[in-house]
Amino acid sequence: MVNLNYIINDESMKLMKFSLYLNDYETEKLFSTLRWLFVLIATIIFYIPPFTTYITTNKTVFPYLLVSGILYMLVTQLALFRAREDKQNLQFILKAGIVFDFLALIWLMFLSEGIHSPLYPISILFVMHATIYWRTKGALISLTVFSIAYFVMGVVTVDVMKFHHYFTLTSNLFFLWIIGLFGALIMLRERAQYVQKEAYHHLAHKDYLSGLYNHRSFQERFRRRLENNELFILFLGDIDDFKKVNDEYGHLTGDEVIRKTGEVFLFHAEAYNGQAFRYGGEEFVFILPAMEDRIIQKFLHELYDHLKNLEPVPISMSFGQSQSSETFEPEKLIALADHRLYVAKKTGKGRSCLTSDHLFIPVVPIDNHEKEAIR
Repeated sequence: MVNLNYIINDESMKLMKFSLYLNDYETEKLFSTLRWLFVLIATIIFYIPPFTTYITTNKTVFPYLLVSGILYMLVTQLALFRAREDKQNLQFILKAGIVFDFLALIWLMFLSEGIHSPLYPISILFVMHATIYWRTKGALISLTVFSIAYFVMGVVTVDVMKFHHYFTLTSNLFFLWIIGLFGALIMLRERAQYVQKEAYHHLAHKDYLSGLYNHRSFQERFRRRLENNELFILFLGDIDDFKKVNDEYGHLTGDEVIRKTGEVFLFHAEAYNGQAFRYGGEEFVFILPAMEDRIIQKFLHELYDHLKNLEPVPISMSFGQSQSSETFEPEKLIALADHRLYVAKKTGKGRSCLTSDHLFIPVVPIDNHEKEAIR
């Protein structure tokens, strides 16, 4: 029933290596934090000597920008916190943040020596920000829009026909395009490679049918917990008479049963701060934190109730329990759960054999009609 000779690669048990890659939510959190840093830098430039002595700034208009920027960032921080799981609102916040960054940067530069502004280097971050979310299109549009705004700024604030103004404007734009395009190229390549790596990792560790972590992932996490001397509970389960489901209803229905069972396992694992895995075939595993007997009973009651009402075909499952307090040897711990699973099946199925070797039988067992549907 269980292969106790499973060999695991030690390297695969190591945590993923340090990476600077951030998902969209984490990236926006970073940019949100950077905005506060830039507000501080801008405030220092406008009000703190010797910056105010050597940099010409417009202190009359700056307070309005400062207040509006702070209000925007406070609202964004709150919205970002609430939008973590809301993909639609998160995308709106991301796009609004790019537009805000552009308007704020142009405004700040207008107020601090225009095309000669010491805040000009921030423009590369604006380009990178747009590239992250809109890829190549974002890089080209952000570079074009900023270049137009920067050129207009030069025409409005200085005599661009003078060499030192003309040189600053053209050289800044030239290097912005060079750095922006190369930066965008590198960023897009790295993100594409990381996404591909994540996809391979997903395929290697997830079971495509049930949606749960697979046997390999179970072995890695299970053994890591033992190595860390963690206390946890193991439930090894098997769908009773699953072959008869395939024979009577067909393999497509059998696959649907596996998929629905995976959904039930995932729901209950998350509800009890545990993890669920497809061990192989019709076998599944729970890893749950150590808990009192009454909580275990509650967990099993809820689980069996869901399995009884599973669609398209209600199923019966048997479980064997073991826990890390019995042994920290992985093979022995699985063997204990496997032995108790065998006891549960031998004594009538649709029940669980616990660590005390007592049998847990659901309060509302599957009725005879449902048993016939399975058999």
